Amino acid sequence: ISNEDIFLKDALGRCLAKSIISEVDNPKYDVSSMDGYAVNYNDFVKKDSRIKKFKIIGESSAGFPYLKKINTLEAVRIFTGAKLPKGSNTVIIQEDVKVSNNSKYITIHETPKKNQFVRKKGLDFKKNNILFKKGTILKSRHLGSIAMTGQAWLTVSRKPIVSILSTGSEIFKVGEQISKNKIPNGNSLMLASMVEEFGGVARILPVAKDNLKDIYEILANALDSDLIITTGGVSVGKYDLINQAISKFQNKIEFWKIAIRPGKPLLFSKINNTPLIGLPGNPVSSGVCALIFVNIAIRKMLGDDSSFPLLENGVLIGKMSKNDKRLDFVRANSSYKNGVLYVTPFNLQDSSMITNFARADCLIVRNPFEKPIESGDKVKVLKFPNNI
Repeated sequence: ISNEDIFLKDALGRCLAKSIISEVDNPKYDVSSMDGYAVNYNDFVKKDSRIKKFKIIGESSAGFPYLKKINTLEAVRIFTGAKLPKGSNTVIIQEDVKVSNNSKYITIHETPKKNQFVRKKGLDFKKNNILFKKGTILKSRHLGSIAMTGQAWLTVSRKPIVSILSTGSEIFKVGEQISKNKIPNGNSLMLASMVEEFGGVARILPVAKDNLKDIYEILANALDSDLIITTGGVSVGKYDLINQAISKFQNKIEFWKIAIRPGKPLLFSKINNTPLIGLPGNPVSSGVCALIFVNIAIRKMLGDDSSFPLLENGVLIGKMSKNDKRLDFVRANSSYKNGVLYVTPFNLQDSSMITNFARADCLIVRNPFEKPIESGDKVKVLKFPNNI
C-alpha cells in the first residue's frame, strides 16, 4: 500500500506511515499552572524572616507575557497558562497571599516549594521526541496532541481498495423487489461496512450468478483492487465455483478450509498477485471470518502495529457442552457488574441466523476439545470493535 499526505483535521482513523516527531517543546517555556503570583524562590532562602513582602511590578497572562526581569522581592501577577517572567521560578497561588489595600504589595506567610505550580518547558514533549510511532491508528486524542506540535500535514497509509463479490443465482441487489426464490444481498452490505470500519474503501461488485464465466469476468475486472473478498461459492457443492474460477488466473492458494466454527471453508489465495479472501456464504460465517481475517488483512496492508484480536476474561451465564475439534466462536451478549464481564450465549448458533449475530455484542472463544463449562466458569471473550 502506498502512502499519502493528508491534512490533520482529516486524519481521524488513519494509520501513520511516518512517525510523528515533535519540532517544538510543549510547553514552549515555563508556564504557570495556577492563578497567583510569580516570584523567585531564592527570596525565601534568607533566614531573616518567614514573612515576606513582595512588590507587584506587572502582570503575565496567556499570550501576553511580562517581558522584563523581576528582581529581589518583586512579584508578577500571573494567570494559568502564562509564561513565567525572567527571574521567577515559583508561583504562589492567590489564596495563599494577602494583597495590600493599595494593591501594590503582597505578603506571604508560608515558605513555598521551589517550582511549585510551574509547568516546566517541554513537560509534555520535547523537541525531536517521537510522539507517535509509524503504524499508529489515529484517534481524536492523537490529533489534539499532534496539533500542539504545529504540524498540519501527516503521512498516512492509503486506504486499501477492497472489492466485494457475492456469488449465487439466488442473490439479488438490495432494494430490488423481493421475489419468491431470491434473497437480498445482505452479505455484501454487511461486509462493505466492516471494510470501511477496518480502514479500507469498499467497492461492491455485481452479483455473480452460479456460472463460471460470470465469476471469472467479474474477478478479472476487479484485479486493480488491493484485496478481493468473495462470499459464497468456496465449499465443495456443485455450485461452489470460486476455486474453479481462480484456477483460470495465475494463482496460488495459500490455504483452504480451517478448523473454526463458523467459517470452515475459508479460502485465501492470490490471483495475478491480488490477494483474495473467499468467505463462506452463510451470513454469520461470513461476518465472523471478516471480523477476524479481513480485519487482520487490512491492518497488515495499513501497517497497523496494534495487537489483534484482544481477548477479555469473562464469566459465563448459562451452560455450554463440550467442544469438538474446531475453534468455536459463539455469539453472545455481555454486561458488566461490579467491574466483572458477564456473557450469555444465544441458545441457537446456526450460521444462517444473521439477526442473532446482529443482536450479539461479543463472541465467546472456545478452544478445540474444550470440556463442558458451567454458569460462573471463566471464558475468553472477543468484544466486537467499535460499531461492527
